[in-house]
Amino acid sequence: MHDPRPFRCHPFFLTALLWLAIAPGAPARGEVKGPFGAALDRYMKELAGFGYSGSVLVAQKGEVVLDQGYGLADRAHGTPFTADTLFDIASISKPFTAAAVLRLEMKGKLKVEDKISRFFPDAPADKAGITLHQLLTHTAGFPETIGPEYETLARKAFLRRIFATPLVHRPGERFLYSNAGYSLLAAVVEVASGRPFGEVLKSEVFLPAGMRHTGFLPDAADRARLAHGYTGDGDWGTSLDHPHAPDGPWWNLRGNGGILTTTGDFYRWHAALQGDAVLSKPEREKYQSPKVPEGRGEFPKYAYGWSVSRSPSGNRKLSHVGGNGVFQTDYRRYPQEGAVIAITSNTDDYSAIAIADQLEQRLFGKPIAELPATRPAAAAELRRCAGAYTLASGERIEVVAEPSRLVVTPEGREGLTLLSGKPGAGRQRRFAEREQNVGGALAAAVRGNLGPLARILVDSDAAAKRWRATVAAREAELGPWTGVTMLGTRSIGGQIVSHARLAFKRGTRVLDVVWSGPTIDHLAVGRSLWPTYFLPEAPSRFVTYDVGTGTIAHLSCEGTGAAAPTLSVESPGGGAVKAKRRPAGAKPKPI
Repeated sequence: MHDPRPFRCHPFFLTALLWLAIAPGAPARGEVKGPFGAALDRYMKELAGFGYSGSVLVAQKGEVVLDQGYGLADRAHGTPFTADTLFDIASISKPFTAAAVLRLEMKGKLKVEDKISRFFPDAPADKAGITLHQLLTHTAGFPETIGPEYETLARKAFLRRIFATPLVHRPGERFLYSNAGYSLLAAVVEVASGRPFGEVLKSEVFLPAGMRHTGFLPDAADRARLAHGYTGDGDWGTSLDHPHAPDGPWWNLRGNGGILTTTGDFYRWHAALQGDAVLSKPEREKYQSPKVPEGRGEFPKYAYGWSVSRSPSGNRKLSHVGGNGVFQTDYRRYPQEGAVIAITSNTDDYSAIAIADQLEQRLFGKPIAELPATRPAAAAELRRCAGAYTLASGERIEVVAEPSRLVVTPEGREGLTLLSGKPGAGRQRRFAEREQNVGGALAAAVRGNLGPLARILVDSDAAAKRWRATVAAREAELGPWTGVTMLGTRSIGGQIVSHARLAFKRGTRVLDVVWSGPTIDHLAVGRSLWPTYFLPEAPSRFVTYDVGTGTIAHLSCEGTGAAAPTLSVESPGGGAVKAKRRPAGAKPKPI
């Protein structure tokens, strides 16, 4: 994922209300059509049991077959996620910024070949010749970010900063994803139109497309349907609970993020791009045709706000992902097939992108990983298995009973491996390399050298500076940061995550390192490791599933009557390992 992420923590468990909202038999919300739609709905309900929360839309041959919500949009009030829930689409705002530019080109207000000096005569010499085409294709040479996305930064101050920021490479030389470049495009739109950027989006893009629930600042009715995001610190709130200008996001976010929408409006956007409602045919082709390679391969290539690749059928696929460390969204369009996938999540521990990969396989009739069979379980059976367990090494595993599932939280490396299984040789090698890289980078960071960490972070120096601020906040609470111990790497919730324990003078915290390919997407600090969710599959036997790898692990709760149960966990490559429940009142060993 491209977005820079703030450093946040991960949830220890979901509330009982969350499970009641996604349990089998919960009332359907939204739209489910035909056998294929019903099959997708069953699949999503099962994934919700394993930790997913959000909304999904799938269209096939020009018809919506699934538009449905799962889990809770607001846990405190028990508000379910529905097809009408609004969510933050983060970087998927970029295709709309690009559409606003092309809409103004249709009206003769600008040309994509224009240099930015036309709109900003005081642009410095090294930047004056940058074209709108280069900004649209991320080839202008600007870095990914020039400050935190919620920083209070007005347009004039933003322009001063971006024009003072050194270019990473010469304009037009290569692809380098830049949120800052798209914020500069938003400023161009304002200058060329003479109107605020949000007004241009609404009148020139959203309303012509029929998107009446999309924008920066929703009306009162839509504001009540905004999803909250959740981290290990609890309720992150909605995007509007964080700093905003009176007319929308501040300028480190404007143009590259900050748009709120629904899955239904995502489909309306796709439908509008199938005709001339917003862009003429020539402008649509300019908008969606591949321009520059994003990497070394033939695909993906970047268009204007779209990543262009091939669908499983070999036709053009237009997509973009977005995330802000809490919300995660994937939007995929298949124009020749009349197909769409739009999915979001509102927790920071489950990958909407990994689910989108599986939905795409199903949409195109490709082989799929089947979910394990589950069944209801009595509350008494779940409560009997709850408690604190100790492995032979002394390491602990905590088991919490929620309605219809167990939430199992490991303490360290042994528990991580036990719950997620040992990866195959190839993956094990890649995991080890990542651990070595992040371990070395963190060791250097303890000594005050952030260079190695910056080199493996998606947004480099900016993220390293945020990391410094995060550590400073923890040091204010716990005293100086003194060391780091790597705990392991696993795939969980469809994401590859390395975990470490950070030692401070007066306590410890857990660091979660979430990977995007070979680089770190974001870092999060919390009190515990991410939990694993086990659903009942037989009497006293439970199962978990990772959507990213298809890995299945089993947990048995053995023992009857008054006898304290023994926990037995079976995972791929790890065999069966037993843990004994600690007597009530026993003090845990320090960690």
